[in-house]
Amino acid sequence: MLGLRDLSRDSRGVVLILVLSTVAMFTAMVLSFSSDQGDDIELAYNFRDSLQAYYLADAGVEAAKALLKDDDTNYDGLDEDWAKFSEYAAASSALLDGPVFVGEITDECSKIDINSLVKEDGEPNNIRIEQLKRLFGILNIDITEDEINDLIDAIIDWLDPDGEPTDLGGAEDDFYQALDRPYVCKNRNMDTIEEILLVKGMKKEYFYGTKDYEGISKYITVGTGGKININTASKEVLMSLSDDIDDADVEDIMDHRPYKSIEDANKEMHSVTSSQVDDLITVKSKRFKVEVTASMPSGANLVLTAIIDRSSGTPKVVYYKIH
Repeated sequence: MLGLRDLSRDSRGVVLILVLSTVAMFTAMVLSFSSDQGDDIELAYNFRDSLQAYYLADAGVEAAKALLKDDDTNYDGLDEDWAKFSEYAAASSALLDGPVFVGEITDECSKIDINSLVKEDGEPNNIRIEQLKRLFGILNIDITEDEINDLIDAIIDWLDPDGEPTDLGGAEDDFYQALDRPYVCKNRNMDTIEEILLVKGMKKEYFYGTKDYEGISKYITVGTGGKININTASKEVLMSLSDDIDDADVEDIMDHRPYKSIEDANKEMHSVTSSQVDDLITVKSKRFKVEVTASMPSGANLVLTAIIDRSSGTPKVVYYKIH
């Protein structure tokens, strides 16, 4: 973890500390109030502390946006300031008198974009389909070959624009409208990863995992365009790129990160042809997830998750959830 002395020499770290500290102190002043009634006092304090926790967490999202705005976009890797957000947050928390703030920025482009299973013309993307199947195998998810093939067909039908089932395992409106709680087949891209739970054949244990295996939720995303950042991808996602990539290949790739260009990455991707690599990977990222938790001395606690997209150059929040 970065020390406060080291962090003080980092202008971005100082800005982050000032943002968080100033917002926390400001909200403490403007929200401080009291009441003559005992119950009202307790309710007022609870409301005040919950609101303070919210503003502190929201300040963390703003700080994350500032880090991503100042980031060098020529490449994105775990050696950059945005990837050290948890260290900045911990140091900032040490300067707050009572409140505790923790946070982390992760790269959404390090994951498999579920929407990429269908091409822009509506046809299935076989390369991405095989990648998702490999991920299920790598995670040792308890699913048969027939079950995963049917699930893939249903995902394709959920994403593609037509109303015709892809195969026997597929599903369109006729299936979903016949459910006890009917809904329509979307026939377009998913907006969140949780949406996959609506797809025929998708079980909660496949998504969240069990005591015996991990689910796919940590390894999938939406809205990235499909290419995976080799600088930030996990071991599991890297192995899902090709049947020919083994543990030794993954260790070699990870040992030589970060890569500043696709050409540099190709030198390490010995087991994959150049055409496959160019289609599957990148060294840049445009979408990130920030998760921040703000806790007050009274016990008030708030978790905030935001997805930040910087495709247009300026980071903007495209998803915002308070837990």
